[in-house]
Amino acid sequence: MICFTGEPDEYLGDDPTIPFGVGRIVAGKLDENFVSNLYEWDKRDYESQWLSSLEQILNGDEKAVLLTWYVNPRESSNLEWWALYRGETGIVHVQNHLPFYDNLDPQFTVEHASISLRDRITVNEDGNTLSEWDVPIKEIELFVEQLKQKGVDSK
Repeated sequence: MICFTGEPDEYLGDDPTIPFGVGRIVAGKLDENFVSNLYEWDKRDYESQWLSSLEQILNGDEKAVLLTWYVNPRESSNLEWWALYRGETGIVHVQNHLPFYDNLDPQFTVEHASISLRDRITVNEDGNTLSEWDVPIKEIELFVEQLKQKGVDSK
């Protein structure tokens, strides 16, 4: 489950006019709050992207991303997303990534961000195990239905 909490927007940055939406992601044992920059995207944009990516996973794609921080590459150095990797046994593996634009394909577009997601690794180049959480695909199916009932449209 990924959603905005309904808490009032926060103003965290140097510019007091840019709001940040407070969100929460729950996936298996993962239960974490996050903030999403609302400079270019509003909450509905994020929700639509989440629904689209979750539908990709349900439709058989091996990987997708849930963007939680988007500002265009002219004004930011990076994004934040939760990477989804479809496992073989009805499980989806979830990892948090902070990809930098200069490490992404030059043809990167936010509309097709999942294409730029690297293949799943569980150990980094230093030999450290990456944090990862598992969620049954059945839970994703139920959550997608909830999003649709809420009136969220996919991007």
